[in-house]
Order: sequence, then C-alpha cells, then structure tokens
Amino acid sequence: MIWNIAHTGILVVLVICVGMMAFGWLDQDGNGHASRIPRGGSILIAAHDSPTESKMVADYLCAGAADEIEIQNALNAFGSAGGTVTLARGTFYLSGDLEIPGSVIFQGGGPDVTRLEWSSGIMRCREVQDILLRDFTTTGTGAVFIQNCDRVKVHNVTATVDNSRWGGAFTLWVSSDIMEDIEFVNCRAIDCGRMGFMNDGDGSPRLIRDIRYIDCEAINSGRDSRFSPYGEWVTGFAIAENNHLADTILVGCVAEGSFESGFHTEDVPEVTNLVFENCISRYNGQKSDSFYNPSENTHGLHFGSGYWVQGETMLSDCISEGNGNAGFSVGPGVSLYNCTDDGSAVGFRLVDTRDVYLEDCTSLNAGAYAVYALEAENVTTKHLQMIDPGGVDGNGAFFGTAAHPVTTSRFDVVGRCSEEIRAIYGEGCRDLIFTGVVRADHPEPVFIKRGDGLDTTGLEIRSGSMNPARNSTNPLRDLLVRIILMFI
Repeated sequence: MIWNIAHTGILVVLVICVGMMAFGWLDQDGNGHASRIPRGGSILIAAHDSPTESKMVADYLCAGAADEIEIQNALNAFGSAGGTVTLARGTFYLSGDLEIPGSVIFQGGGPDVTRLEWSSGIMRCREVQDILLRDFTTTGTGAVFIQNCDRVKVHNVTATVDNSRWGGAFTLWVSSDIMEDIEFVNCRAIDCGRMGFMNDGDGSPRLIRDIRYIDCEAINSGRDSRFSPYGEWVTGFAIAENNHLADTILVGCVAEGSFESGFHTEDVPEVTNLVFENCISRYNGQKSDSFYNPSENTHGLHFGSGYWVQGETMLSDCISEGNGNAGFSVGPGVSLYNCTDDGSAVGFRLVDTRDVYLEDCTSLNAGAYAVYALEAENVTTKHLQMIDPGGVDGNGAFFGTAAHPVTTSRFDVVGRCSEEIRAIYGEGCRDLIFTGVVRADHPEPVFIKRGDGLDTTGLEIRSGSMNPARNSTNPLRDLLVRIILMFI
C-alpha cells in the first residue's frame, strides 16, 4: 500500500514537471525573475500598460520599472540558437543597458505603439551577427549602438534621445575591425541632443562597408541641446568621422534643422563608393554667428552645409535648401548630377578641392554666392546654372584669389543676375575655360583680374532677365561681351 502511494506520488510529480516543460517554464533565475525556454523560437513581452489580452498570453510581464531585466532575460533565453523577441503594445521603462545577442529579431508593434523610455543605459550590439531591430520608438538615453557587428538590419525605428552621451541616436562603431552589411530602413532620429546617424571608430583597420540608408531622417539634430564636450559639431548624418568608409548608399534620406551640416564626411577618412540618391538637406547650420565653439576658440558655423562631402562620392538628384553655409560643400573626388540648391548662403562651395565634376546642377537664390571657389584644381562643370544670387560686394560668383587661385578647370555655366550683381568675379585664375550664357544688365558682368591662360571665347553675355535655358528659342535681345582681363 505504502509503495503504491509513493509510486503514485512520483508519477504525479513527473507529470507536473513534464507539463511545466511543455508550457516552456523553468525555475526562477538568480535575480528572482522567471527565465523561460522560448516556445517555437518566439517570446512575447508585455509592458505594465499593455492590453489585457497581451498580458494573458505574454511569456514575460514587465512591472514598469527596470524593465531591462525582464527583456534581457528573454533575449538570453535563446542561447546561441537565436529567435524572436516581441514587445507588445505599451511603454517599457528601462534604467540600464540592453545587450542584443546574435541571431535575434527584436521587435515591437510599431513606433507609434511600442515605446522604450530610458532613464539610463543604451541598446547595444557588440561583436555579433544576424540581428534585426524593428518597429519601436526609443527615447531618453536609449540610443542604438552597434559595434563590430555584421549583417545587421534596423527597420522602422524612431529615436528621440537626449544629450547625455556623445555619438548618434544610431551609431556604428568599428574598432580594429572591418564591419559590413548593415542596413537602416525608415529610421528616424527626431529632436536628438546628438548626431542623428553616426559612423566612427578607432584602431586599424577601421573600415565600415556595405552600408545602406533607405528613407531615413535626421531632424533637428543638436538644434536645441547637445552633448559635451564637442557637441558644437553635431550633424544630422555623420557618415565618416574617424572610420574609413566603402560601398555606402543613401537613398531618399532627409537631414533637416541640424546644428551644423546635414550630411557630413570628415576630410581625413578614406571614402570609396559613397552614393547619395534623391536625398534632401534643408535648413541645416542652425548655429548662430555668436555661438562660441570652445574646442577651437571660434564663433559660429564651421561646416553648416547641406552636404559636406569628399572622396569617391557621387550625388544624383539631390536637393539642398536654406542651409546656413553652403548647399553643397564639394571636396576632392566628388561628382554631382542634377543636384539643386535653393536659398543657401552659397550654392556650391569648391574650397581646397580637386578632380570635381558637376553636371546639370543648379544654384537658385543663393544668399551670397552661387559658386564660391578657392584653391581649386581640375574642376569641370557642365550646364551649371547660377540663378539670381544675392551677391557679396556686388559679385554673384567668386572664383579664387591671387593667393588661393582656381586653376586648370572648365566652367560651362548658365547664369542670370540682377542689374546690381556681377555674374562672375575672379582673381589669379590660371588655365581656365569659361563657356555658356550669362544674362545680366550689370555694366561689367564678368570681371577677372590677375589671370593667366584664360579662355572666354565660348562665353556669351546677354542682356535681360529672361530665364536662361539650354537650347532656348527666345530671340537674342542684346549681345554684350564685357569681359575685362587684367594682368598685373
């Protein structure tokens, strides 16, 4: 009898244990939180304010404080096998880092319904592969930091993070490594106290390659607050800081309202095959003229452009509008096709540059110069439109000084200026060819002094303020060639 009772008891215990395992339950972990084996490679986590139906079926339930503990337990439950962690509708409150393991999908229900609010800590991916982050909003300190990872996708994530830390709302960091195959799609950095998107690194090698930004936005990066120190240089997309960059594309991206430049590459990194297509950069360079830059003991903007680019870089069908410095600041090796600036201080800034090509590009209503060129060599423009620049000292486009000349270049231009503005002014130019058509009623529409080897035979000066256009059929109202070459 006693043996039968004992035998029956053992069977009951075994049935209960098997049942618990079948439902994916395990004992408490060392922190007192339930640690469960994921069922079917998928885990659902509910927030304290998630809908009741989500709470009823959730594998983990957060209390609304230190929710990173439950979320981290869920992420760790997969081991090396990987799986999917889904955050239900609701708000999760975090006060420490989240470490995202490899081979994991970490997702919410969408940035409008799943929200992570951080009082401290960040979301970190370190030295792992095959990650997908998607469909949530992160705020407070909770930037996304990806270091020495490959094959990472970040889709439909919105970040509004504070100024508590350097870097970006979305940061790629490479340290003595090659980091590759990373994709951002429909990600937004809104009103952040740091860069929107930032690539950086240290050591050797420090190459980031095969990166894709599709329909991403950086809005008001650093405009209202910034990290310290060096926060005075906050840009929307810091594409290459100290890292080298290769095979990177930005399609349909928007940078707006940044403290300094919208899209930015530093002058030192090696940049290979960087492509911009159909991007928009507007109202960047929000730093005031009186703002003090402590790191270099200066005031006001340094970069402040829609696009500050260099290296093997191509821009096509890109738009710049109302930027504080230049629409397009074009460094060595850059090519632009069908790019337009409207209303920036300078349309196209060609300073300390060489081997540059512009085709079918346009400057409209520049606050100062349509083109500002200094220390530039081997620049070629084809049908560069310079329309209605505001001018400085009566000059609408500026080509070099005696100390910093423009040399060995060809400018094919189509220009229109008011009566008060000279279309082209230059000093010290050498071996330049100007062609095209300029419409202006200024008494000296083209003025170049101390030049050498200048060819202006292909440049027509026409009076009147008609809209200039290629292959125009409008009658010639007045042919006026008034080019003054002064050799001193």
